[in-house]
Amino acid sequence: MVVAVTVVIFSGLVYVVVQRSLVTQQDGVLQRGGDRAWTVLASGGRVLPGRNFFPPDLNNSSEPFYELFDSQGTPYISSAVIDGVFPQMPSGALESVPADRGVFRNVQPSGGPLVRAYVRAWNRPDLGVSGYVLYGQPLFGIQAQLDALRLFLIAGVFLSLLGAGAASWLVAGRALRPLDSMATTAEDIGRTQDLSRRLPESGPNDEVGRLQRSFNQMLRQLEDAYQRLRSALLAQRRFVADASHELRTPLTTIRGNVGLLLKREDVSGEDRIAALNDIAGESERMSRMVQDLLTLARADAGYHLEKAPIDLLPIVQDVSRQAQTLRPLRQIEVLDGAPAPVYGNADAIRQLLWILIDNAMNHTNPDGHIQVRLMPGSQSARLVVTDDGPGIPRQDLERIFERFYQSDAARSGEGTGLGLAIARWIAQEHGGRVFAANNPQGGAAFTVELPTPQTLASH
Repeated sequence: MVVAVTVVIFSGLVYVVVQRSLVTQQDGVLQRGGDRAWTVLASGGRVLPGRNFFPPDLNNSSEPFYELFDSQGTPYISSAVIDGVFPQMPSGALESVPADRGVFRNVQPSGGPLVRAYVRAWNRPDLGVSGYVLYGQPLFGIQAQLDALRLFLIAGVFLSLLGAGAASWLVAGRALRPLDSMATTAEDIGRTQDLSRRLPESGPNDEVGRLQRSFNQMLRQLEDAYQRLRSALLAQRRFVADASHELRTPLTTIRGNVGLLLKREDVSGEDRIAALNDIAGESERMSRMVQDLLTLARADAGYHLEKAPIDLLPIVQDVSRQAQTLRPLRQIEVLDGAPAPVYGNADAIRQLLWILIDNAMNHTNPDGHIQVRLMPGSQSARLVVTDDGPGIPRQDLERIFERFYQSDAARSGEGTGLGLAIARWIAQEHGGRVFAANNPQGGAAFTVELPTPQTLASH
């Protein structure tokens, strides 16, 4: 449509310009010829045809001609004829002709073609004569040229539209072919739920090529989001199942002891105290588990810790001293007591250290030895908790940080399997990490790396 409108407007403008140019050229020729004849008449001369003059017929010739009229409008000299007689011009051809200039008119003589005429009045008061001079030319010559031009422009318009239509069809088809492929791929993905499919990215670097790459990038992001969602759903199901399993044991113990105390009246004092201690212990264990579940639920919901510049040394000293007080038989030793500034949350790091020390105390002998080493650094501060227990099976070094996971060698019945998962979340919240290893001389070593404020500022 754009090409059609453009070509039609251009053709119309060409036709109008050529028509005006031809008419202007013709008017110039007629005016010069008419003014020459008027000059001859006004100066007293006479305009006569030659002796052997054979005047052309206006129906067959498009050459200019002149015709003289007296004051009454009767022709008495003409350089052309129509069917052998002087052209008989209509009465209106000589009316209202100014005395000082000529006028252009389109007139049609009797039995002849349409004529473009230049009419001018002349007068010789000294001789008492006057009349009109008409210098004209049939219009069918110009009309033939305009007809040929019009036919050429119409043919050109149709050929241009056909060419533009064919080119548009080919170009648009080629340009839209990738879009059709994208639509087909999107429909297939929607039908098969296969987000691993991709579009070929071998096209040119144009709008369609960028759209292909954007579409593939969107598919990759959707696939990643789907995989993360699927993993999250699986983890949630496993989490719920593990939580239900872990909570069922203390609930069973509590219900069994409560039932024993309610149904039997012959329970001895020692058995009653033991049952109450079991109820209290399992209740405390359930409370810790619920608190740990709440912490992990907040982590899954995107909860972030508030951080500020702190020093790890006082935290390590306080937690080690408190742990030594709770388990006086075990020896807790703090090494390299140098200040170690980090950017973090003091309560969360205190909880992390408690988890690691409590885990070490639960997996050592009653007289075991635990070391807490603090190593400051320019890039990160390292906190290492080692023990002299049985160590960690190699296949469990990575899995011990999973929720509710307890290796057979480490299972003691007192833990919930959530502490190390919370420790890993706390380390990740601080931009660091925690990992486990076995000491060559025996026992396990848990290392926490926390970036320093200078490292965080550079990033």
